Amino acid sequence: MIHKRYTFTDKAQADSKISKFFDIDEEGNKIPNERAAFIYLDKFVLTQGEYDEEGVEIVAPTYTEGYALDVVWHDLEESPYGWKTYETEPESPCHTLY
Repeated sequence: MIHKRYTFTDKAQADSKISKFFDIDEEGNKIPNERAAFIYLDKFVLTQGEYDEEGVEIVAPTYTEGYALDVVWHDLEESPYGWKTYETEPESPCHTLY
C-alpha cells in the first residue's frame, strides 16, 4: 500500500484520471475496479488573507496552482501507469495518512 499526492491542471483532469478506475454497472452506479481511495484536496492556502473587524477582505489569500488529489493505492508499490508525471511532494504537508 502506498500514499501519493498528485497535482493536476484542474478538477476535470483529475476526474478524467480517476474515471479509469471505475466501471459503471447496468444501473449507472460507479463500481471501483482497483483498490484505491481518492481524496479530493483542491488547492491549499499559501498565504492567509487579511480581514478587518467586519470580515471584509483587505488582502486576498494566495493559493497553490492546479488541483491536488491524494490517493491511497492498496495493491500497488508505485503509481500506476500514466500517474507518475503528476506526483508531487509537498514541502510542508497539511496532513498525513497512516
